[in-house]
Amino acid sequence: MTGLLKETFTEEAEAIGDPNLDLDAIVATGNRRIKRRRLGSMLTAAAASVAVVGGGLVAAQHFGSNEGAQVATGGPLTERRPTWASGKEIHFGTDVIRVPVAVASFVQTNAYFVFTSADGSVYRVSDIGSAGKIGKGSKTHQLAADAEHGIVGWVDATRPVPEFVLYDLEADREVARTAAGNQRASSRAESPRVAAIDDGIAYLAASDGLRRWTLATGVGELIKPKAAPNFLLAAEAGQLVWDNKAADDLAVGTDVNAPDPAHFDGWHASISPEARYLLTDKADTVGVVDLRSGKSAPVTIPGYTLIAPTQWKDDHTVYAVGFRDETSPLDLLTCTIKPPTSVACTPTLKDFAPPLTRASTTQFPNGAPANS
Repeated sequence: MTGLLKETFTEEAEAIGDPNLDLDAIVATGNRRIKRRRLGSMLTAAAASVAVVGGGLVAAQHFGSNEGAQVATGGPLTERRPTWASGKEIHFGTDVIRVPVAVASFVQTNAYFVFTSADGSVYRVSDIGSAGKIGKGSKTHQLAADAEHGIVGWVDATRPVPEFVLYDLEADREVARTAAGNQRASSRAESPRVAAIDDGIAYLAASDGLRRWTLATGVGELIKPKAAPNFLLAAEAGQLVWDNKAADDLAVGTDVNAPDPAHFDGWHASISPEARYLLTDKADTVGVVDLRSGKSAPVTIPGYTLIAPTQWKDDHTVYAVGFRDETSPLDLLTCTIKPPTSVACTPTLKDFAPPLTRASTTQFPNGAPANS
């Protein structure tokens, strides 16, 4: 699965959206505090795949019993380098990949970058810059990915009832499309999204709650009725992180219906590739949790008011944006976690992007727009 930075920077001072530390929105308040919104969502679904939607029977499509996801065994983009996009360029370390339209959001898999354009169209591009359109999405620009298996997911909002789409990049085709659990689009309804994809399981945030879809069988089921679209924050290596509204904190485990899951302070979260560490954020405070020991500690980096993770490099290393204040250019940091909860960050690129605003073109590989 993709890494999970669930949300984005930029929001007006009074709006702290539903972030997930998969990068979170940032804007200064009147008293010069930095606030977050959501940056990325991650980065996604098993029982009969039919649903009654708006009075009509809508059947999920599964494309062949032996046509599940192809397993990607590496690729030209397997390495996780400091990565961001601006306009029609994706910066992959020192390499620059030019694309035909401006990037509104994007994710990285082992073989391709997948990105959305302003109108919600979905594209893929290789490391040598061969880009092509692979589908229609939505203007929320939400993407999710299982990087190792080359599966990406989004919602096609151009249909009367929004449809979840799961796409196999190696096979270059859709492997699932379903409107199960969704209602007709409404200005008052929260948008459905592919919340995460982890090792052949997609988690679909539908209108009627959280659904789990098994790619190998094309079977889905409702696992958390009435859950809000932002209920599931992350999924990695079989571990799920969800919003525990009852205690205003985060819950972690393998079952969102577990009676007594592990709890940690925070509103949003990003989990490392092998589920060793959890990075949390609550307002302006970032924390790290060692999921093996349960120990946690705040993360403070000298010289920075706030750091916002953008992408995991490995289970102990994460890239992050460093904010010195709300008006200074951004620094791209490499942060290393040492057991159990010690975090040290060093600047990889100083002043690599201007401060984030609603007009920003800077985007990060967590599947959600940084300027929403």
